[in-house]
Amino acid sequence: MAESLRISVIIATYNREKYIARALEGLRCQTLDFSEYEVLVIDNNCSDSTMDVVEMFGKAHPEFPLRTMLESKQGLSHGRNRGVNESRAPILTFLDDDAVAPPDFLFKAVGYLDARPELMAIGGKIIPEFVDGKPDWYTRYYWGVTGQFDAGEAPGAMLEWGKFPCGSNMTFRREFFNQFGLFNPNLGRKGAILLAGEEKELFGRVKGEARRSVWYYPDLSVRHLVDNQKLNPHYLKKFCIGFALGERLEVAESTWPIRAKRYMEFSAKSLGTLILALGFLLRGEAQKASMIVRFGAWIFEGLWFRSMPKP
Repeated sequence: MAESLRISVIIATYNREKYIARALEGLRCQTLDFSEYEVLVIDNNCSDSTMDVVEMFGKAHPEFPLRTMLESKQGLSHGRNRGVNESRAPILTFLDDDAVAPPDFLFKAVGYLDARPELMAIGGKIIPEFVDGKPDWYTRYYWGVTGQFDAGEAPGAMLEWGKFPCGSNMTFRREFFNQFGLFNPNLGRKGAILLAGEEKELFGRVKGEARRSVWYYPDLSVRHLVDNQKLNPHYLKKFCIGFALGERLEVAESTWPIRAKRYMEFSAKSLGTLILALGFLLRGEAQKASMIVRFGAWIFEGLWFRSMPKP
């Protein structure tokens, strides 16, 4: 099996009992032969029945190439790094525990990297599936909340566009991590603490001509399951504050001009939501206006008034 193993799928999970089976079912139905891929589920200290669901799925499908392990260090980055170290294939792909890959996803991921040996990492579209319906206030400004990603219909060098592969849909050659290192464990979600920035920081290490080795393929897509648990004000506030804290952590050890630039950039974006809200109001879209102002205020709060989380 080791000789034919082409790609390892890494899912770091924390309390996702509701959707983990759908994620695994999507991977069980891939067009690649089971001998060509493995699926690693990293238990990052789940306190619900997520791992019971995973165990039952494995027992129901004993031919499915599933492995599980516990990563006791809390944090999405710790879980992903454990997956890198435990995986056995030359190509690694990361999916979220609530993302569903279409049957040809792994076949396409392997095929794109086989066709272009110079590429080090690839990503594609992430399409939200609103389980409880799309809220009236939802616009492209909230793509980060739902994990939505769409860079258009043309393939190209993502980093040259100022974009990078996102968590529900990232595929790497193993050499990428050998060259640029693993995910920063100080960034990324840690249990219920919704920090961010680990993917941005990772791809930020790619410099010069190597930036053209990270590619976007629009047809390499996954569906991301989103329900009202992620669309209520309590979660949205935690998300915004975590996002702002992640930005602060990313530049915490940088020079003061870099830190000042980052703080000013996101302060301006937060205040800019007032202009966006005015536009929505003029179009009679009060719900969108209200939510965008709250969004900006929460990010501003996290940027300036919240304590940094402990490592």
